[in-house]
Formats: sequence, structure tokens, C-alpha cells
Amino acid sequence: MLRFRHVLTRPLIAMSALAALAASSAAAQADAGSIWHEAGTVAPVDATREPVYGQPASDFSVIVWLDPECPYCKMLGRTPEKVVDASGGRVNLAVRLLPLPMHGRAAFVAAATAICVSRQAPAAGYYRFLDRYMELTGTNGAGLPATAGTSVEALAREAGVKDMAALDTCVHSQDTIQLLGQEFNAATAAGVTGTPAIVVRDNRTGAIAMTEGAIPASEINGVIRTLGAKGAD
Repeated sequence: MLRFRHVLTRPLIAMSALAALAASSAAAQADAGSIWHEAGTVAPVDATREPVYGQPASDFSVIVWLDPECPYCKMLGRTPEKVVDASGGRVNLAVRLLPLPMHGRAAFVAAATAICVSRQAPAAGYYRFLDRYMELTGTNGAGLPATAGTSVEALAREAGVKDMAALDTCVHSQDTIQLLGQEFNAATAAGVTGTPAIVVRDNRTGAIAMTEGAIPASEINGVIRTLGAKGAD
């Protein structure tokens, strides 16, 4: 059984308080006529440093900060991937992991395992693992069901992991812990207040828009069109 040492719990405690602001932030934007708002600093998608779904170089990127145990992330599901699939190569996706302390050990184990799956089964394995985990988890810290073939190890094997000892070593490594800590800092700089946080970036102009919650594909496609039209001005 994979274990996870809670080295990150202290620096991530702030996210528990920030998450409570997400609903009021989204409501305020809805009152203004749009769920989309400005973001802080968001690093462009970079296939050399993170798993990317779709073409590494695309006109637009969808960036999602996701907690593997977040119920709204489960509701969002594969929506961003479907946007990419239907885009004809114009859109790619980067899912960045933000396990919240309120969701306990299960969230940290899933996030660390996803990172380590990507070391053996690059982008395809990373997204396959996350998709299956999000499909099966009970959310809110409940983790995976206690049935045959649904452990994190089993899902990692399904995603293409061959060396389970190396996976376990990776999950416990300081490098993995530091990567999760760096993502916390990046989420804070971006202005993330809860998960899922979704950013759409026009890679031609650098323009970005952010929202929160389990939104439909039509919302993502709509803001892509809006940013694209502004970029054409």
C-alpha cells in the first residue's frame, strides 16, 4: 500500500480557508454577468515540464487546478479533455494538482501517484490515471472503493506503470513533495480560491480568463471564442 507523509500539510492549510471563498467569488462574477474573471500570474503550458493533453503547441490552453478528492472536480470530469478532443488541435490541456488538507491522506496519495505515473507513462498515463481515479473516488477524502482492482497501485498499472518499486520510491521522494509545494505556490500566485480552478489562455496574445467550479464545455468554448475575437482585433 502506498503511503504519503504529510510534509505538505502545514504550507497547504491556507488553501482550506481560501476554498471557502470560491463560492462567493463565483457568485459575484455571476452577478456581473459572467463567471469568468481576471487571474494573477499563470505559467504557460509547457510539455517539457508537465504532462500535456493534446498538441504541445496550440493556440489556446485550458489549465485546471484539481484536487483528486474534490467532489466538484469529479463533476467536472473529462469536460476539459472533451474540449481539447473537439478542437482540431487548437486547444491543449494541463491539469495541475492541488490536494487540499481538508481531503486528507487520500488526496495527497492520489496527487503524488499521478505525478509518479507520469514518470513512467508520460502524459497519456497521467491523464488515464487521473480520469480513472476521479471516476471511482468517493470524494471528500473517502478515496477509492475497497474492491479488487481499484487501489492506486492497480490504477497505476492500468495507466502503464511497470516498475511498482520505483513508483513507491517516487511517491515518497522529496522531489515529488517539492513539486506539490511548488504547485501550491503557483496556484496562490494565480489567484486560485478553490478547486477546480480553470484558466483559459490565448497563447498567441497571453490573454487569460479564470473561473471556478464544474462548468460545462460550452462555457470553456465560449471564453475561447471571446479571447480569440479579442486577439483578432
